Amino acid sequence: MMTSAKTNSYRNTALASIIGAVAFLYIGIFAGIDLSPMPESIKTASLKPAPELETVKKKKPVYRRGPEVIALSQYFKSIGYTLNDVSEVPRVYIKRVPKGLGDLESVDERKQMFLRIMLPLAMRVNEEITARRERLLAIQAKGISGIPVNESDQQWVNQLMKRYRVTDGGITALLERIDVIPTSLILAQSAEESGWGTSRFVRTGNALFGQWAWGDDEGIVPKGREEGKTHVIKSFGSLMDSVRAYARNINSHPAYQSLRDRRATLRAEGQMISGWELAETLTKYSERGEEYVDSLHAIMSVNGLNELDGLAFAAGDVPPPPKVLAALEE
Repeated sequence: MMTSAKTNSYRNTALASIIGAVAFLYIGIFAGIDLSPMPESIKTASLKPAPELETVKKKKPVYRRGPEVIALSQYFKSIGYTLNDVSEVPRVYIKRVPKGLGDLESVDERKQMFLRIMLPLAMRVNEEITARRERLLAIQAKGISGIPVNESDQQWVNQLMKRYRVTDGGITALLERIDVIPTSLILAQSAEESGWGTSRFVRTGNALFGQWAWGDDEGIVPKGREEGKTHVIKSFGSLMDSVRAYARNINSHPAYQSLRDRRATLRAEGQMISGWELAETLTKYSERGEEYVDSLHAIMSVNGLNELDGLAFAAGDVPPPPKVLAALEE
């Protein structure tokens, strides 16, 4: 009997344990508790802190200047040529813009290099115009004094009349056309027309001002030129030649008569010939009209170009620029 009682007791205890375990399992399921056993290796691993995710840093592209840009920049530095408080300008004539100018990350650096290239060129062209003007004045003075003009001078005057499209008025008419163009205006237009020296036309043909010519052998064919059109952007052997052609165009083309009239008035009144004021007459230079004039004024104002008018060349020679960028001739 004792054995039977003990057996029953064991059975009851086991049954109660099983019922309790099942009940506990269901409670865990409904409560969302994971009661499944976990291996020791997993337990140990779960106690370790999760490793921090490594942040992948993108490498910043290295900013490099082209070798020609570096060479020209170092050259300007070696001769002390900057536009900060400039009072005298070195006679440095660069043949073409350096490769890589348009790749410069700094807009200000690009502008400063372009202006330093252009300033001596603009001043040199005005120097040439002034020399012609002074010779014309001397010839005119001889005529007024009753001194016969020699054959050489007369031939020279006749050539100028053809070049500058003067049909009557003689030397007086020529003097209205052969006159300086303010440096500030030359710089502003060259910057506007060439994208600060980065356009395809200036890079491949030294075409600073977008002057037209006819015949594909004369220059660069514009992209998207309409079928049947024959105009090209005239190319030049050097930047200096481009500035010379621009000056002759401004001083001779009928479209810019109002500029020449304004300049003659300023000169007659003894006033300074201002690039800002002459720019107001250039509504026919671009299809943009008044908007084009506003753009020139903005370039002059933002970049302090008016302060560059009236500068003189420095006395004495400077070392020549890098050969690859040096002008072929002055």
